[in-house]
Amino acid sequence: MFPSHIQHSVFKVLMLLLILPLLLTSCNDKQVQTITWTEFEPVYMSQEEFINSVGLEEPRELEKPGKIYFHNGFLFVNEVNEGIHIIDNRDPSTPVVIGFINIPANKDIAVKDGLLYADSQKDLLVFDISDLNSPELIDRMEDVFKTSAQRAPGFTTQSVDPSKGLVVDWKKIEREEICEDNCHSHPANQNIFFDTAFSGGRTYAESSGSGVGGSMARFAITGDYLYAVDFRDLFTFDISQPEAVKVDNQYVGWMIETIFPYEENLFIGSGNSMYIYDLSNPESPRQLSVFRHATACDPVVVEGDYAYVTLRDGELCPNNPGNNQLEVIDVSDLTNPKNIGIYKMINPQGLGIDNGNLFISEGDHGLKIMDAGNPHNIKQIRHITDIKTYDVIPYNGVLMITGRDGIVQYDYSDINDLKHLSTIPVQPSDEAS
Repeated sequence: MFPSHIQHSVFKVLMLLLILPLLLTSCNDKQVQTITWTEFEPVYMSQEEFINSVGLEEPRELEKPGKIYFHNGFLFVNEVNEGIHIIDNRDPSTPVVIGFINIPANKDIAVKDGLLYADSQKDLLVFDISDLNSPELIDRMEDVFKTSAQRAPGFTTQSVDPSKGLVVDWKKIEREEICEDNCHSHPANQNIFFDTAFSGGRTYAESSGSGVGGSMARFAITGDYLYAVDFRDLFTFDISQPEAVKVDNQYVGWMIETIFPYEENLFIGSGNSMYIYDLSNPESPRQLSVFRHATACDPVVVEGDYAYVTLRDGELCPNNPGNNQLEVIDVSDLTNPKNIGIYKMINPQGLGIDNGNLFISEGDHGLKIMDAGNPHNIKQIRHITDIKTYDVIPYNGVLMITGRDGIVQYDYSDINDLKHLSTIPVQPSDEAS
């Protein structure tokens, strides 16, 4: 017999000889998978076409309605990245589409004193709409918005190529690729967030010639000033004259999404905060406070001493699964906002409030109507599940809703007995999902 230490060494050598082929096999054999994903590719337009295509056209069908703005009985509805539908809504039970303003890469709208303000990629356009049958472009401020205009509305592997022209839209495409070994390292599997480029606060009462917008708005008018937010900045424009003049531009924070003016303040929603700005000097808003919340998409509306913020997760939002909720914030002290309540939601998006009646868009899950008469104890009144909603404007007893179903309107003068008034349906596009 060999000594025990030699036996032990021989045993180790034999074991290594047995395991080595397995190790070599696992190194040489590669796991092959086919992965598929959805991404967005830029749609380009030449500078000449971009400038010359702006103008009034015949009424067209709704396909991808976005943000809405109400002014003097008329609805202005954004067709995402294409322009603005003009709708005579003086009788909300029989709305009539009367025209369409073609505006490439448009997402936001605001109106005051017969002038309509709209974004077009990086530019700010001003239209004279004193005659809605013949809107006239009277001013174009170029290269105003710097950081949002070319952001994809979701995952993309493609960089913007300026030599191909201006990016006016993003097209959804399906990709497929053969992947070896660790497919988790593929970019399509990474947690990468892209903000939509230019994806209400008002007191829900028209004043000083301006109208009312939804909670998803990035444009807001107070007095003689138009305020607009980009991905990180707040812009101030003097609109006391037909030609708008930019008077201020200041950094706010990361992933700025929405703006809501209320009384003498601005409430700005971002990916992780609500910012409150003072407008005592309207040419240069001053930050009063920052309220931090979970990372998610977050429009905000305000009534009285309380702000209402919806947080949601999803493909186009910072990926923090489970952040689907309504937060109620006491803003009686604007320098020290405090959370007083959190309510679970499904996938909340835009919201609106009028005299304690809180309306919350739940995307494909419908519309929730809440009693916020006591902000410390909000109760659900009704959940309408057979419509798809994006944003709302409650005004003078009429609830105007935009979403994938089109424009839906209700009479809410009796909150316990909503009456359907009308629907302007969408005409599904080839890319509709």
